[in-house]
Amino acid sequence: MEPRALKLIELGVVFGGVLLFAVWQLVSVRRELRRDREKQAARDAAARDRPPAE
Repeated sequence: MEPRALKLIELGVVFGGVLLFAVWQLVSVRRELRRDREKQAARDAAARDRPPAE
C-alpha cells in the first residue's frame, strides 16, 4: 500500500474519532439538559400543589 494512502486512512480515522466524540458529547449534554428541565418542572408543579407555609 502506498504511504499516501495510509496517511489518508489515518487522517480519516483520527478525524472520524474526533467527530464521533463531539457528536456523542452533544447528545449527552442535550439529554442532561432535558432531564434537568423535567426535574425542575416536576419541582415547580409540586411547589404549586403544596399549601403555603404559615
